[in-house]
Amino acid sequence: MKVKRLLSCLLSLVMVFSLTALPASAATTFPDIQTHWAKSYIEAMTAAGMFKGYEDGNFKPENQLTTAEALALCARAIGLDSSTTMDIATDYYDTVKTALNNEQTWFYQEFSVCLATGILTASDLKSLYRSGDLTDPIEKEDLAVYLVRAMQLGPMSERLTSYPLTFDDASSISGAAKPSVYLLHVYGIVEGDEFNDFSPKLNVTRAVMATMLTRSIAYMQAHGTSPDLPEYTDYAFRQGVIASSTTTNGVIQLSLNSDLTGAPIGVVTLPANVKIYENNMESTAAALKNGRHARVCLDSTGSPFAVRVSADLEVFTATVNGIDGRNVAVTADGSGRLFTMDRFTQVQIGSKTTGDYSIVNSGDNYTTAVCKVDDQGRLVAIQFTGGTSTVEGILADYTRVSTSSAKASIQLIGFDGVTRTYTIPADATVTVDGLVDDLSSSHRNSYVVLRLLDEDASVQSAAVDTKSNYVQGIIKSVDRSDNTITITRLANDRNATYDVTSSAIITYKGETTRLRDLDKNDFVTILLDEKDDATMIQAYSSSTTAEGTISERTFGSGSDTTLTFVITQKDGTKASFKVDLSDPPAVERDEEDSTVDKLRVGDEVVFTIRYGEVTRIEATTQNVNLTGTVERIIQEKSGYTLELLLSDGEEVSYTVDSTVSVTQNNKEVALSSLKPGYKLGLAVNGDQVVAIEVQQAVNTGNKVSGTILYVDYAEDLIYLRATTDTGAEEMVTVEVPSSAVLLSAASGAELSLRDLDSGNVIEVNGAYNGTLFRATVILRQ
Repeated sequence: MKVKRLLSCLLSLVMVFSLTALPASAATTFPDIQTHWAKSYIEAMTAAGMFKGYEDGNFKPENQLTTAEALALCARAIGLDSSTTMDIATDYYDTVKTALNNEQTWFYQEFSVCLATGILTASDLKSLYRSGDLTDPIEKEDLAVYLVRAMQLGPMSERLTSYPLTFDDASSISGAAKPSVYLLHVYGIVEGDEFNDFSPKLNVTRAVMATMLTRSIAYMQAHGTSPDLPEYTDYAFRQGVIASSTTTNGVIQLSLNSDLTGAPIGVVTLPANVKIYENNMESTAAALKNGRHARVCLDSTGSPFAVRVSADLEVFTATVNGIDGRNVAVTADGSGRLFTMDRFTQVQIGSKTTGDYSIVNSGDNYTTAVCKVDDQGRLVAIQFTGGTSTVEGILADYTRVSTSSAKASIQLIGFDGVTRTYTIPADATVTVDGLVDDLSSSHRNSYVVLRLLDEDASVQSAAVDTKSNYVQGIIKSVDRSDNTITITRLANDRNATYDVTSSAIITYKGETTRLRDLDKNDFVTILLDEKDDATMIQAYSSSTTAEGTISERTFGSGSDTTLTFVITQKDGTKASFKVDLSDPPAVERDEEDSTVDKLRVGDEVVFTIRYGEVTRIEATTQNVNLTGTVERIIQEKSGYTLELLLSDGEEVSYTVDSTVSVTQNNKEVALSSLKPGYKLGLAVNGDQVVAIEVQQAVNTGNKVSGTILYVDYAEDLIYLRATTDTGAEEMVTVEVPSSAVLLSAASGAELSLRDLDSGNVIEVNGAYNGTLFRATVILRQ
């Protein structure tokens, strides 16, 4: 978008605009204004093409303007280039046509600009038309409001809380117009008459309009006013909260943090000639103050050409009333407000997912939004919470849970072939074939749709469809001539061939495709009709990945040899994956071969899933850079003081804030649960502890006891669910050397490692060797 700010540039605005006057001669002056007080202003505006004379050669300065004519002049005063004006007119054509009931078509272009630049809302325009005010003479105080908006001062006028007026008739100015009249008076656009009256109800004449226009345009020229129209620009940008700003030889180093998360974005170098705008007016580097929002505009080479600064963001929490496209209706402090998410608006869903308006799903039923609005009334950032989304899949497993907070744990095989575990809360609504019911093991292999809360991915409802017939499996072959597909079914590992109907819906990774384009080994979910013909096929690659951060790791019960990993994915949702210790996947941690028992909460991981099973895990640790043993822990007002003996023998002391993340047994625990003797891993940044991992919280002597999860006979290792001295459980890897003695506590008989199995309860004497507990004597209870 280009903006013409100089008065001379207005000469290039070749628009048909008679303002009820007929075309006049090419004269630049008029005989009826030679002694008129507004002569210079009238000549300036006619030279700029804003006004024309009448057929008789006169200007008729005392003729009154209608509201429509005044609005058209305000729109032109902004000075948009013809290309942008035409784009706006095209975009707003239907809106203007509807508001004006297909009348006054000669003003459609100007009214479109009024809507795009904030001079009017669509509701304002419709109201003016229906009341007849558009064709009535405009009053001076109404013109003041529209002109202030055209000058891009509308948001400033709305924020004013004090606007003292010195006009003798100030009390007759309406409350809604006073802020605008105040600004126009302060900036020299209007002044009192010989009686020091503003005359707010006076009908505006052509002479008054020419005067106010000339002064307004001169003000915009002097202040470099440049309207900010997001949808009519295409420049790249970087934006955020100013963290710091330093200037050296005119070059500015601007450090930005995220408006949503506060995380550092980076440093932008601003050249000495960069233009800085505040309130849509040119400013100086003094506007780049810490805590302000800044948007750095970049040219095609990536170099900054302008910075738009917002002095103070209005931050408030609101109830979401509805979302229509990019428009968000909210209620805050009892008042309804409507915002538009434009291309500059930063969006966050829940506490994790960030992006632009494209990530917003109106069907997710968000309940709350934290809004950040700039000094122009534009929505800079918005965080939605309370929304829900859906996941679908085939029920693979069901386990009844007898707790007050949950009633079942289920596994769903998604259409992408990934098996995920979900807990069904006790208060979740469950329907089976449309009727309220309970889940049961009889629903295995049924189609299930879960509605999840965006904030924590908890299940709000589950809908089970037992009537529809779905099958899942791996493509073995596709016969194009017979229009059939053969798969190896997951349910029974048997091959099955299905006819594909001519109207079948076929997709690959969500995109429409053809049967012939599906490949062998693709994972498919097929919906069959009553004839067992395929009416829908959804296909995905046979191998897929899931990325995120491990947020929990839990053991199987009894003789169950599985570990369940819960990962929080980048979109904020959580997924669960079961790993069988008897057939573990390949694990790489920090680019070195590792094992599943070494994975920790906080590790960044990539799970590779093939044919529904985890086959590989790549992990990056949470950067523990110090290890030590707690010697003393002291509670302070601001948190805790930890006195530690580091692994290198050095004694250190750290003050730890109570909000620091502490994990034990791969679960979050309270900082207060730490005790002397605990071995800790600390992530330390400078002198600040940012995370704590309890690496050894079992009895710190020479004995551990617990239940065997799995025995790795090839590597002489026992994975033990050990009981800590706090009563919690954690996994300990026990190394069984050939010198270890294994005995039965009941008979005293000597045992071999192969006499031990999952579910056995054992007591192990020995000592820690790094992260392994090296056994000397093992007693099987």
